[in-house]
Amino acid sequence: MASGLTLRLPQFPQSAVHIGLYTSVTNASIIRGELLSGNTRYSYAFVDPRSVLSLAHVLAAVYRALTDMEAGGMRTRTLSSEIVFAFGGTMNIAESLRRFGINDDSDSLLVVKVDTAQVERSNSVWDELGELVQGTSIPVTDENIAALTDVETVRKNYKIQQGISLADRSEATNVISGAIALRGYL
Repeated sequence: MASGLTLRLPQFPQSAVHIGLYTSVTNASIIRGELLSGNTRYSYAFVDPRSVLSLAHVLAAVYRALTDMEAGGMRTRTLSSEIVFAFGGTMNIAESLRRFGINDDSDSLLVVKVDTAQVERSNSVWDELGELVQGTSIPVTDENIAALTDVETVRKNYKIQQGISLADRSEATNVISGAIALRGYL
């Protein structure tokens, strides 16, 4: 059975946020195909963790997507795709989904599910993910996320110049979280 992290954001107490992290994934192309076909069983945000710096980075994208949903300003059809879109620092949906979403050759995945109903169902989320993702579930920690991060991919996806250091993950997360929060306002 898969395991992960379940939490609630104080600003959205009605929503349970489930986050899973997987390595050695062997069925990414199948998952991507099911997402493209609109299979509602796959209503999760499947994110490429090579572009993720920390848990705070993930939560910034989730917060932005929930805020946009509450304000009626979602730009995509589902909350799951809105979360992947929120990782991007631009208004280009297709580019964000391509850069931050699952690819056919993804061998690791960060998966997010937000339950907006009051029902507690974290066990069924992990059971379902255990069926959907063929890979090894690992604890969702900053250390495990950092082990999967490709700093050059982060630099490319967020258009960060070579002279700016990403060695300080906390500082880099703050800068990227700001870009996520400000997308569309500048």
